[in-house]
Amino acid sequence: MLRGRSGAEDIVQDCYCNLLRKADVYDLPRDGVPLLMKSITNACLKKLTRDRPTVSLTLLSAIDDEERPFDPVHPGTAEPVSIVLDAELEKAIETALSRLPDMQRAAVELKGLGHSLGDIAAILSVSAANAGVLVFRARQALAKYLAPYLEGRTG
Repeated sequence: MLRGRSGAEDIVQDCYCNLLRKADVYDLPRDGVPLLMKSITNACLKKLTRDRPTVSLTLLSAIDDEERPFDPVHPGTAEPVSIVLDAELEKAIETALSRLPDMQRAAVELKGLGHSLGDIAAILSVSAANAGVLVFRARQALAKYLAPYLEGRTG
């Protein structure tokens, strides 16, 4: 949800420590995981609403170059055109996700991580029907934002 490993690790650690501090209040063997997931999600949403994400194209390019360098010596390496197109699509997805309302972005990312609608509902403190609506609307908005990129690649 935060699009950065270090920030996410900090929030997870803070939430975990807060939960352990209140171990006498909660039944951790029974309720620990759902409470932890809910507190992590709430902390992420709070952080996202506090400081809206900005995308630095220079930073994304540097990260992409480090993660997937083109190596002409090894035959399994992707072609430069493919790398550029993939990077462009990744940037478009990042931008599209940042345009979604926080609850929709959280719902679609949790769904992408394999959570059921019931899990998403519990984590976001909404009904299962509302979780389904959030995922559906997020997917519709993403399809709309990404249509120019996807149509250009297939056509």
